[in-house]
Amino acid sequence: MNILMTGFRGTSSELLVKRADCKSLILLNDKVLDAELLLSELERQSYEYVFSFGQKPNIRDKVYLETTARSGDKHLHTGFAYGKLQDIFMAEKIAVRISDHAGTSFCNALYWNGLEYIRNRELWTKMLFVHIPFNRNITVPEDFFDRILQGISDAAGQEGI
Repeated sequence: MNILMTGFRGTSSELLVKRADCKSLILLNDKVLDAELLLSELERQSYEYVFSFGQKPNIRDKVYLETTARSGDKHLHTGFAYGKLQDIFMAEKIAVRISDHAGTSFCNALYWNGLEYIRNRELWTKMLFVHIPFNRNITVPEDFFDRILQGISDAAGQEGI
């Protein structure tokens, strides 16, 4: 599978993405530069899937699958079949919550720019933003990250996600 994973520098998402066996992009925690890095990569190469990761405070050993990015009163929804990934994560013993609010800062800005780029260029790429806990809120980080990566690998191998 042709997958791109993004994570923010200095966060649990960076630690996760660095474990992945696919193209990874570590973002700089700058809304403008992060968007430029993602869009430049999407322009440079075609991907079937983009999984962007950010960390969410106050969650423990759980992921949030984000369905929607917002810009003012506008909304963009992912074309990714997140329900299938939810089932796969649950089979991997990962607690999952479906969310329609990717936040109000870096995560949402990146998601909005990625989804807008994909929509405007009519790409076949499917993008999903996933929030994970801060590293200190993960009981066994390496195991948690490996189960997430296994779930993504399993999901990417299925038709129709």
